[in-house]
Amino acid sequence: MNTGGRHPPEGGRKLREWLVRVKAEATPVYGLAVTLGLGLPLLLGLLTDRMGQGTLGALGAFLLAFGAPGGPYGNRARSLAVSLAAIVAGGALGGLLAGHPWATVAVLPVVVVLAASVPWIRPTAAMAVLLTSVRPPPGDPLENMLLMGLGGLWLALLLLSPWPARRLRPLDDALGRAAGSVAALLDTVAGDLETSTWTGGIHSSDNCGWERSRRHVETALRDATATSRYYRGEDEAQENLQPQQIIDTLRRIVWETVGLHTQIHVLVDRGPAPDPWRSDATEAIRGLAQGVRTLSTALARETAAPAAGPSPDLARHARGGDGAVLRQITHSVDRIDSALESARDELGDGLRLAPSVHWKRPRFEPGEAAAALAREVRERSPRFRHATRVAVLVTVAMAITAAFRLQHGQWMAVTVLVSLRDTYGRTVPRVVQRITGNAAGSMIAAVVLAAAPARPHVVALMLVFALAGFTLRSFSYTAWTVCSAPLLMMLMDLTKVSRWSVALDRVELVAAGGVIAALGARVLWPRGAARQVPARTTELLTAMAALTRAAASVLDGRRPGLEGDEMAAAGKAIDGAADAGTRLKDEPAPDTVQAGQLHAAVRAALRIRDRLIAVTDLASENADENSPSARTLDRLADALERTATQTEPDPPGRNDLDDPLAAPDDRPEPARYTLTALTDDVDDLINTLAKLNRQSALSATTR
Repeated sequence: MNTGGRHPPEGGRKLREWLVRVKAEATPVYGLAVTLGLGLPLLLGLLTDRMGQGTLGALGAFLLAFGAPGGPYGNRARSLAVSLAAIVAGGALGGLLAGHPWATVAVLPVVVVLAASVPWIRPTAAMAVLLTSVRPPPGDPLENMLLMGLGGLWLALLLLSPWPARRLRPLDDALGRAAGSVAALLDTVAGDLETSTWTGGIHSSDNCGWERSRRHVETALRDATATSRYYRGEDEAQENLQPQQIIDTLRRIVWETVGLHTQIHVLVDRGPAPDPWRSDATEAIRGLAQGVRTLSTALARETAAPAAGPSPDLARHARGGDGAVLRQITHSVDRIDSALESARDELGDGLRLAPSVHWKRPRFEPGEAAAALAREVRERSPRFRHATRVAVLVTVAMAITAAFRLQHGQWMAVTVLVSLRDTYGRTVPRVVQRITGNAAGSMIAAVVLAAAPARPHVVALMLVFALAGFTLRSFSYTAWTVCSAPLLMMLMDLTKVSRWSVALDRVELVAAGGVIAALGARVLWPRGAARQVPARTTELLTAMAALTRAAASVLDGRRPGLEGDEMAAAGKAIDGAADAGTRLKDEPAPDTVQAGQLHAAVRAALRIRDRLIAVTDLASENADENSPSARTLDRLADALERTATQTEPDPPGRNDLDDPLAAPDDRPEPARYTLTALTDDVDDLINTLAKLNRQSALSATTR
């Protein structure tokens, strides 16, 4: 009885979570804009009784929407212009190839490789060539160019129409998300302090929550930085730099929060904190989080900076017991409050930009591009392998179509083109989703159109599918394929959509294309990820050694603090190692052992990065050239560099990294605690990567 009573609340909770996710990820405005973009060419074709020309214009709009970018409107306009040019050129080339299937087989792989290798050509060019080369008349190249260009231009104007009124919206959203992620990080620290207990030297709070919050905040700050660059003028006037100043202040709050998190670990691991201080500190940190969250709302809504709240006061409880640690935590809370006040001052009455942002002409150096391409071919990089794999499999699909003269055989090549991903593990789910979605969508279209096959009904159904598909595309790929399958089928040939045989043929051909994609991903260079592991591990060790050496320079007084570029280089190396581990797991026969070791190394590197931030924050005020902490960091950097450059891994066992910590010194307790933990993390990183290198060498000799 009681069990049955619990089901409705659980079902209701899941439904609410699903609705919240739909609200957060669905894009109804974009779906409406694309529907209008497709609707005008289709309506004109219907009114003038030229549906072939109308669907060709709608096809140009569909292809532009298929790869339409987001981000700032200036960047969006440039990307739309490049995509439109690629679609027009692809449509013209497709018109030339129409009626010559073997010519399409020869040309399409070249277009695929260029689209994957040269960023400004875009993958939509390959889709444009493929779809226009197999459409029924009109197939004149000039007519293809004109109609597809007009359809794409109409949609581009719709997508850019909010630009004058909402120019700042992408920047507001990016800064608001960044500030919100910083607030969530502070909430995590407050939760750690509130729920952690003394457990004999082991901090019992959930460190996974901290790591998730750290990854989220780094991603949000990186996105905000990338977005703000699009709003800088060439003269980089002071008003243009205001968004970056806000981002820098938010990053300073993050770094202070990292130090605060470490200090709380010290406090909790040494024994229970005084209850009055603990309660006040939790309330103060949550108050800081609320202040940052209020700033996030102001940034997202383009309003003035919020009024400052009361400053936290923890000094009255920072006495006795671990008073030095309590005072350090109090000092960190005060500095976060000061940085928050600086962010409010920087925002002032709202974001300010220069009157105009100059067009920056894209640089294209043929020599540099050729050298980069040669390097990728020589190293057989993931991008080169993926481009080659797609080209080979698209050629196979088109050759089968041409050899057996399959009607609607282009759907095999389309499926390969849109389903194939850069790893086997990512390809298979995509193939399954596409086959099931296409089967459902094709059957829905066949049923509806068999009942009402008149052209006005067909056009109305196409617009319904367009609205639903482009609204739900970012939410669910399966929902997208259910809607896009019949839509694209009708755009390709409006004269045969009401036949059951067409729907069944499409389902069979899509399934065949999915099989080609899955088999190709398994057979063609499926184990290339292992080749990247040594380079990724060396890059990780080198970057962490450089960051450790930079932190040592801070502690001995040679520089004021860590720089953003050094942190970015370390983050890039960590991301590269994490990606290599994910690729190992996505291979047909996943090497879970090596993938697990790489991810363990990534976790150790993340802890090293945070502890370096914390130790420089804790000790920078007492920096001097004879700092024992600086000597410790130099020893750790030496060990990391030695591991990165040695050709043979050391035998397993603990590295000799503890000597600098053996002698007593006058370092504050949080700094000693952090350095001890940092030494352990460096030792873990070195031993993990040494074990990984030994296994990689063993695997290479047994192949």
